[in-house]
Amino acid sequence: MTVTHRWLALSTLGLFFFMVIVDGSIVTIAVPAMAAGLHVPTSQINLVIAIYLVGISGLLLTFGQLGDQLGRIRLFKWGTLLFTIGSALASLGISLPLVLGGRLVQAIGASMTMANSYAIVTDIFPMAFLGRALGVESIFISLGALAGPGLGGLILAYLSWHAIFWINIPLGLFCLIVAWRVFPASSAPAQTPTIDWPGTLWLITAAASFYVFTSTLLTQPVITLLSLGLFTVALVQFSQAERHAVKPLLDFAIFRHPLFSRSLLASFMSFIAAYFFTLLAPIYLQVVLHTSSQLTGLILMIAPAIALVANPIAGWLTDRYPQVRVMQWGMVLLVLAEIGLVLSNGQHEPWVLGGLSILISIGTAVFSTPSNTLIMSSVPAEQRGMAGATNSLTREFGMVLGTTLATTTYYGSLSVLAGRAALTVTGQVPQHLLHAQSVAYLAATILLVIGLWLIRSRKVMTA
Repeated sequence: MTVTHRWLALSTLGLFFFMVIVDGSIVTIAVPAMAAGLHVPTSQINLVIAIYLVGISGLLLTFGQLGDQLGRIRLFKWGTLLFTIGSALASLGISLPLVLGGRLVQAIGASMTMANSYAIVTDIFPMAFLGRALGVESIFISLGALAGPGLGGLILAYLSWHAIFWINIPLGLFCLIVAWRVFPASSAPAQTPTIDWPGTLWLITAAASFYVFTSTLLTQPVITLLSLGLFTVALVQFSQAERHAVKPLLDFAIFRHPLFSRSLLASFMSFIAAYFFTLLAPIYLQVVLHTSSQLTGLILMIAPAIALVANPIAGWLTDRYPQVRVMQWGMVLLVLAEIGLVLSNGQHEPWVLGGLSILISIGTAVFSTPSNTLIMSSVPAEQRGMAGATNSLTREFGMVLGTTLATTTYYGSLSVLAGRAALTVTGQVPQHLLHAQSVAYLAATILLVIGLWLIRSRKVMTA
């Protein structure tokens, strides 16, 4: 590939990654409009969110395995096509079953692309430029994680809820055309692909039960315990299935390399901690500080705006300096920012939160770019699909677990302070809200310190 074609391919991968991640959260703001349009209760619209997230999480490793066998670019093209078809079906909005069917097709296509995106970047870029390439892709991922609700609100202000799906169609077709014209041709598979069906079914079960567990944690204790039990059983059975599979979805031998395993686990800690800020910052701004919705939106856009600059710089640092050292710099910045959030008391705002947002954005870029580079470059080429899919799965589970832990610690602390069950911030004492926030951010700080310890270990430094 020419240099121009490489960067065009990278931009296409990033744009599609952006769409896939946005579609995980964009529906949340459209729940009332969709419920009214489809004439169903809002609780049923939650299935539109669940089927997408569970479908992606449950199939990532399967499509990572198939990408290693059939060709990652071939899987990316088919995934792009399926995601576009699913968007078209969902956009029709004739009935809830049709929307759910479209979302399932979307999830299958999204999982095919996400599972192989990191591996494709690693395949087409020389190692000397890999950090910069993954840094650019991280821009799209960061923007996608933050832009969903805002973009959904903007669309709903002028168009019907159907537009949140059909907007994907022209973008999907564009990405598909570029993929066919620019990406290297996929070679014919050397053998008939082998699918680990038992592992796939147990992973889907684990993803579904984990989603139910996190959704009912504070409201339905019986269902929470049952789903947690099923999740535990599914994980055990998945582990057993993988140890006996001819071509496992997840070869546990991949974790024997300390650079891969510890970087992945540190990334998991950072993903969990990141969603504490995502959940609590809007509450702090609007309920504690009484900041207007317009100013709140502007403050929360600081982090993605900084990411546009920080990620390419982090990529340059990754290619120039020892990657483990750059990861440590980033994690130290994240720990310092989290300590600042623990100490936040409503004074000198919104300047303090704005400054901490900048520090979080820089720290995330400086940590995640070398982390992704190490994860993808520390495994053999034939396992890159598995490594990339595992990395994406870690992010998905980190997102859900981070939201759950943040909610549990925050509202749990608030309940203790209020002397009664508190499941809403309305009517709560401001000092109680500040204290509950500090407790939650302290939990996130502990997670980040564990992540820092993992990458400062002698095993990683000498690997």
